[in-house]
Amino acid sequence: MIDDSWETIDAALIRMRRLLELPRHLTDTVDLSAVLVTDTVARLKADGERTRIADIAATLTVKPSTASRLVASTEAAGFIQRTPSPDDPRSVALGLTPAGEELNATAKGSRIGFLRQAAESWDDETVTVFAALLDQFSRATAIKPTAALMSDQEE
Repeated sequence: MIDDSWETIDAALIRMRRLLELPRHLTDTVDLSAVLVTDTVARLKADGERTRIADIAATLTVKPSTASRLVASTEAAGFIQRTPSPDDPRSVALGLTPAGEELNATAKGSRIGFLRQAAESWDDETVTVFAALLDQFSRATAIKPTAALMSDQEE
């Protein structure tokens, strides 16, 4: 019976890929990577932290060279800007431009709207419990990939 539950969880997570879809009006002009980069910058800023390219790599679980390319394309699109890091002259800090703030707010609003609609029949307590469990689960999966996943993961 427990194997059926793991299969159900696996299938549910695959179905949830829709959460990464862009709002329809942005699909022709914005790349998903720009949404992921701007979200990372905004979340770290909200936590009072500066964002470096290494933070993008760690958050998106990509190699530093890939993160650098993602940052360059997001910067070229006008959503982020680089400034010299006050802590390390060899490093840069990333910040959102006004267009990046708008993109982040639009994408986040779209995702939250989708979530609210999907759970519209849930009461507040159910939403709170689900949020806590999903947060705990996602943090556990972000700590360290298993050896089986690492051997299959290629970039």
